[in-house]
Amino acid sequence: MDCRTCKFKSTAFQKLTEEQLFKADEGHVELSFRQGELLSKQGMPLSHIIYIKKGFAKLYIEKDGELIILGIAQPGTFVGIQVLYGATVFPFSVEAITDAEVCMKDIGVFRELVLENAEFSREIIEVLNLNLMQAYNRMFSLTTKQISGRFSELLFYMRNVLYESNPFTLTISKKEMADLVSTSPESISRLFNEFREGGIIKVDGQTIEVLDSDKLESLCKCKSLVAYAVQGT
Repeated sequence: MDCRTCKFKSTAFQKLTEEQLFKADEGHVELSFRQGELLSKQGMPLSHIIYIKKGFAKLYIEKDGELIILGIAQPGTFVGIQVLYGATVFPFSVEAITDAEVCMKDIGVFRELVLENAEFSREIIEVLNLNLMQAYNRMFSLTTKQISGRFSELLFYMRNVLYESNPFTLTISKKEMADLVSTSPESISRLFNEFREGGIIKVDGQTIEVLDSDKLESLCKCKSLVAYAVQGT
């Protein structure tokens, strides 16, 4: 499928001319990944920008045996624009947490489009700004909130941003949830039980429903929902 007829076309790519969309097709590759497969590995040459068409992926850094999740990439997200300039390798890994379909855009062509089209560039800059604010919000959350507040914020994010549904079915593991809020999987299990017993949520296997938004918000003390997302375009 080419960029001109793609039904998954991003807002940024909608700003391109017909000729620029034709150029965007140069060197692009469409791939499918199964859950758990790597879209890119930390340290690999940075040759393409990854566009998530379907599914979800997590971005993470590994160092000295430790793994830190940077965020969750949703459909409509470009991964790699965070290091569009000034980097030659991916500084993080990208792993599918559900089955995913992606389009790999040649990074050289992507850079040319940024220089050629001011509206396209503006869209990319806005996303980079949102990603920066996401990093600030997450730092604030991790350093100032107790675990119940961080977990509440994560539930809001999953309901309103990640799945846009209530109830919603989890596609991320308790280990991944724990990594996002800097705690242990055991603590996540305990919090699920406490929130369920407190009437805040309903849990049925992998399906979660928020029953008391007011109580959840009082625990959260923050309406920001972007702290765990990788912003799309």
